Amino acid sequence: MASSRKPAVNLLDEVSQFLKKHVTDPSIPLTVAVSGGLDSVVLLSICKQLSISHPFKLNALHINHQLQPVNDEMQKQVQSLCQALSIPLEIKTVKCDLNSGLGLEKAAREARYDVFKALSKSYLLLAHHKNDQAETLLTQLFRGSGLPGLSAMPEKRSLPDSAIQLLRPLIHIPRSIIYAYAKEHGINWVEDPSNQDVYYSRNYIRQVLTPVIEQKFPHWVEVAERCSHHFATAQKLLDDLALLDYQTCTEQDTDTLIAEKMIALGIERAANLLRFWLVKHHLPVPQEKQWTSWWDQVSKAKQDKHPRLDFAGVSLVSDHQYWYVIPQWIPWHTVTITNWGFDEIEIPGIGILSATRVLGSGIKEDTLKQAFILSPREGGEWLQRHPKQPHKMVKKLFQESHIPMWARDIWPILRNHEGIIAIPGIGVELSHQAQANEWGIEVNWRFHLSHGQGGGSHVKI
Repeated sequence: MASSRKPAVNLLDEVSQFLKKHVTDPSIPLTVAVSGGLDSVVLLSICKQLSISHPFKLNALHINHQLQPVNDEMQKQVQSLCQALSIPLEIKTVKCDLNSGLGLEKAAREARYDVFKALSKSYLLLAHHKNDQAETLLTQLFRGSGLPGLSAMPEKRSLPDSAIQLLRPLIHIPRSIIYAYAKEHGINWVEDPSNQDVYYSRNYIRQVLTPVIEQKFPHWVEVAERCSHHFATAQKLLDDLALLDYQTCTEQDTDTLIAEKMIALGIERAANLLRFWLVKHHLPVPQEKQWTSWWDQVSKAKQDKHPRLDFAGVSLVSDHQYWYVIPQWIPWHTVTITNWGFDEIEIPGIGILSATRVLGSGIKEDTLKQAFILSPREGGEWLQRHPKQPHKMVKKLFQESHIPMWARDIWPILRNHEGIIAIPGIGVELSHQAQANEWGIEVNWRFHLSHGQGGGSHVKI
């Protein structure tokens, strides 16, 4: 009678086959991220063995998060191991921002990935395994995550804004196999005491929940991995649908979402496309309640309303033609300019004013050779642009020029002791306009914007 047992896992062969599959350019070095714990130390030891017969250059990276005394012990363990194996080691010490509001685990991850992004071109090997995959699924499930969070960690992915390819050679290997390998080969590692602290969600799942689950469902890790792949497949189909919608619902030149077409998609497909578009631009994604609030605004908004959603440090805005993302602006105050040489003037966090010398238009050159100020709108200002037309309220001029509501209170105005000189994108006060036979300065203003900004990001007078 044939045995029903699965064949024993040969960890060395598994990692070898994984690297053959994913390391397509042997000239790019392999860098193993080594914490000093069990999983990463085993991965480094295996890669060292494979480097003898495989044509790749092997390095190691250790990140010291400086969060607890054991971090220094783990660093020394990694240094000793790399010295014994003759593997070049790079050590990075980071400071986790514990006041970011992200929590300790996410703050540490942010600091870690900042290091990853700054690395030279390489395959970066991470030691996540099958149990990590299953625990991640439970963690995300309890957070109420959508399909992206519930989807499996991929074997390989490109790290945005970097030259790094992330690889996970142990992602289909159970923790028990890795532990057995370490014991069989006499591999030493350092236990992180924080892994026993069940205050943290992942540790609670690992230390408390999973032993209970395994009593009733001994194969739950394999089932969880299968579920994660189902979720990943479903997300892939949604991304394919979003790509089709993206091609019909965006302004190609500016990559701006067209408001009318987004609303016509309906709430579910519009939410799917917005998430796809935000991820494409490496921007945060609003939570479900935030999205619902946004949809209520844009689907019911009248023409005189200006929908806006603030979340995660950015703002999603609509001008009834387009949806786009802007930063959450920091209020700015008067800037005094003296002896301007017509070089660029930056208002930190807001935008840049630049100048071009032209004949017969723009602001009188002599006006700008005198001291003047840049300041945001205060309200109640008037401007006369034409000799045969009366002064108009700046508020009305902004409306006529279709300046978005979010931009009006931070739009720069040039003034001197007499009053307004000019407003970029709106016009020059009549008394300061260059005549046909004299030199003038054409002033250009551009905002520091995020992605998908509509018209008005770069204006001139």
